[in-house]
Amino acid sequence: MNEEGSRPLWICHVCDAKGSGESTACSVCYKTTCAAHLRHLTIFNPQSRLYELTPVCMECAVRETLG
Repeated sequence: MNEEGSRPLWICHVCDAKGSGESTACSVCYKTTCAAHLRHLTIFNPQSRLYELTPVCMECAVRETLG
């Protein structure tokens, strides 16, 4: 066990903020991201042919916007 008890620690890959408990990962790069740097974007799913709200980190969102 770590010093926080049984709750795992994680670090945001954008701002290096530390958190405990459940983490959220970007659906594009699959890296752990804090809530401040995670946005839910509408992305087309070619398999279901539907648009879905997908969690995307700010780095991937900017990369997609700039092309």
